[in-house]
Amino acid sequence: MRQTVSEAVRGAAGTGADVARRRAVGVVPWGVAAGAVAWCIAGSRRAAHMENYPWNVWTPIGYGAVKGVFLGLLAGWCAVSSLRVGRAFHWTEDSGAARFAGLVFGGGLLGGLVPGSLRDFMGAPQPRTLYYFDGPRPESEWYWRPLLSEWLTYTVLPALGCAVLLTVGALVSARSSRRESVGWAVPALVGAGLLLLPHYAAAGLPTPEGNGDHVNESASAGLVVLATGLGLLVSAWVAWSRRKRPAGRSGPYPSHRAGEPPSAQGEPPSAQ
Repeated sequence: MRQTVSEAVRGAAGTGADVARRRAVGVVPWGVAAGAVAWCIAGSRRAAHMENYPWNVWTPIGYGAVKGVFLGLLAGWCAVSSLRVGRAFHWTEDSGAARFAGLVFGGGLLGGLVPGSLRDFMGAPQPRTLYYFDGPRPESEWYWRPLLSEWLTYTVLPALGCAVLLTVGALVSARSSRRESVGWAVPALVGAGLLLLPHYAAAGLPTPEGNGDHVNESASAGLVVLATGLGLLVSAWVAWSRRKRPAGRSGPYPSHRAGEPPSAQGEPPSAQ
């Protein structure tokens, strides 16, 4: 009886870690998807406001999506880190979804907001939202209104949208019985979308014109987008293959041979 009670106590002590780990599955892939969508939209808005940029007007869209992949990856890692910090406190199956969503949202927002904020407030004044032919502006013409407009439009709003989409995806994964498939399905969908992005983003736009640098810039953006998409597809394939491979190792007795209980290998079974 004493042994049975002690085992129950140890099981209760590990409940919080098990719940947090199970809920954290799929957070990083959803961060990649959310970042790609959020910063692709921001790039589309930037492209729409660069009126004298006709030869490669789609490139802010492509670069925005690629930047979103990496910033979303960072946001997902920060969200998982916040969940691990929250795991240090008492966390059971009865913990509300609001706490889980708050930790994911806070970590995701922090990961998406910090890199762009450091670039905006500590970097050289650059009129990225203005005309293509404008040069770097002096600090007196950049700080305050232009800087805050750039920061709010292309850093804060995409980071906020990424955090919201990440939180929604993480909640869906936490409630899904097939949460393990998120690790390969979501990157595969994002990678396939990036492979199609150059064609659809540049559809209906003028053919790249001007000197060689302008034409090459459009081609370079396409290569960057395609390389990122292929990288996501490869990572999705690796995640899928790893998920299929260790099927016999993830049973209830991970320290024993697959399919055999401890009693079949000369070890006493647990107390009833």
